[in-house]
Amino acid sequence: MKSLRLVAVGIEGSINLGYLLRLAENFDVDEIYLVSPIASAYEASRWAVKASNQIYNTIIVDSIDKALEGVDLSICTSDESSAKDVLRIPITPKQASELAEKVNNRVALVLGRESVGLTRDELKKCDLLCTIPSSQKYKALNVSNAGAIMLYELYLAKNKPLSLELADKKTVNLIEAYARALVSDSFEQNELEDIMIALRKAISKSEKGEAARILKLISRICLKYGCKDKLQYKE
Repeated sequence: MKSLRLVAVGIEGSINLGYLLRLAENFDVDEIYLVSPIASAYEASRWAVKASNQIYNTIIVDSIDKALEGVDLSICTSDESSAKDVLRIPITPKQASELAEKVNNRVALVLGRESVGLTRDELKKCDLLCTIPSSQKYKALNVSNAGAIMLYELYLAKNKPLSLELADKKTVNLIEAYARALVSDSFEQNELEDIMIALRKAISKSEKGEAARILKLISRICLKYGCKDKLQYKE
């Protein structure tokens, strides 16, 4: 990973925002995006202490889509997980950092609101879901505490030599587009979306060469069965 972007969605508390700015300085975050923040930037600067200058480097946007532009791998966090809900099948912070280590360019860590976290639609925008293991007595971590754990793991990954390279975003999106063109008439919409989420997660964890071969295979199948006219893909 060459670059790390911190994305805070709907941050509500000025203290938490200040702590996140401080963490961004601690762990060499390259970019900070705030999606429709509620917290006061002025108040946050007090809690950021020596990292208060980070407030001037933040980029404020009105949607998670804009915050994830130019990102090769996005990792969102949640305290809710489920083996039955494909959207909420999680990985650990360590697994997330190992995958981020293989990304050639930009990785984003996405943190949700203190009150309700990330919506399902926002979770769908991310490539991977990470849950921090904690006691069943009280699983929800404060957003700045969760940020500290995740940024520490990603900092270690960012400063390790690059080994294998993960599939790039374009390849992941193309594989999904070909898959949709192939099977869009075979499933109900809700089931199709679950399958596409599972496919995107699997390909996002794949090595670049593996993903390229899968893309070659699925594009050939699509060509053979004449479904390229159904292909919907945007750069």
